[in-house]
Amino acid sequence: MRILQNLGLAICLFITSQSFYGQETNTNSTNQEILLNKEKEHAKRTLENQKELQKRQDLLKQDQEKAQKRQRKIESAQNKIERTKKDIKKTEDKNLKIQNELSLNKIPENKIHQRKIKSKEYELEVLKLQSKLTQQQQDLTKLLDSK
Repeated sequence: MRILQNLGLAICLFITSQSFYGQETNTNSTNQEILLNKEKEHAKRTLENQKELQKRQDLLKQDQEKAQKRQRKIESAQNKIERTKKDIKKTEDKNLKIQNELSLNKIPENKIHQRKIKSKEYELEVLKLQSKLTQQQQDLTKLLDSK
């Protein structure tokens, strides 16, 4: 019985000794190191994902800016075409008015020659504006065809 008591006492002392707990602490610190490494890897992957997401957002922002710039160019070209069409219509109306005056002989003889010259100037202006309109339409077509 004494042997059993001594053996029990030895086991109790061994269990309560620092070397027993020290072994347990080593396994806990090993587990903590493994968890720490896993957390570091997770943080690293998260950071890489954030960088990739930021790059994609930057690319999308650039593409959006390009699309807006292109849209502004298209609108500007369309506005120029509309203004040129209005100028053509206005000049044609002026020329038509002069042609009507000439045909009705409402003006004195000395101004007929001046009115004919003015009429030819308006015709020339209409041709110039039509040429300009054609060029603007071609530019708009190129702009629409490009991406």
